[in-house]
Amino acid sequence: MNSALDLVVVVWLGFCSVVVLGRPHHSGSDLGSSFVSENMEKDIKALEDPLKLLDTKLVGEPVFRHLMGELDVKFEKHEQWLLLNATLDVYLNIFSNMLKENHPEKVKQGLSRLRGKVEDLKRSYYQDRLKMKIQDLADIKTNDAVVQRKAVNEFKEVYQRASQLGTILHQRDEKVTQN
Repeated sequence: MNSALDLVVVVWLGFCSVVVLGRPHHSGSDLGSSFVSENMEKDIKALEDPLKLLDTKLVGEPVFRHLMGELDVKFEKHEQWLLLNATLDVYLNIFSNMLKENHPEKVKQGLSRLRGKVEDLKRSYYQDRLKMKIQDLADIKTNDAVVQRKAVNEFKEVYQRASQLGTILHQRDEKVTQN
């Protein structure tokens, strides 16, 4: 097994145990039911042998398990959404990379179906509204004199809002660290 595949398998195990199987390590999860279909379970089970997913060398340093355990404890819902959205993007890249590798057709079909499930989930709940807003911010013409003056007029409100949120998040992080 090459190192890229090793990483993918470790990631996959973390995904299976935390996200796909619907068993978060932290009991504070809001949703107890599994959203994993029987077909998805079968696809994952079918990948176990060809990808050696149960290899004991893969469970030592999980990729996402630590983050999944921290979601409810350390992050607000909007932060959880951002982190899970980014995690789903990582899975899309992983599945795409795996599909480029020389795997048997059955493995590629299973990976393709799982990739499709991630795409569906992103389309349903994780549309890139935030990325679009960030792109809008990146497109602001910062060298335009009119834009610059408008921005200075709005600065106090933006600074106040950013300071308030930063203070709230910092205080919450300090409380979590103290506990």
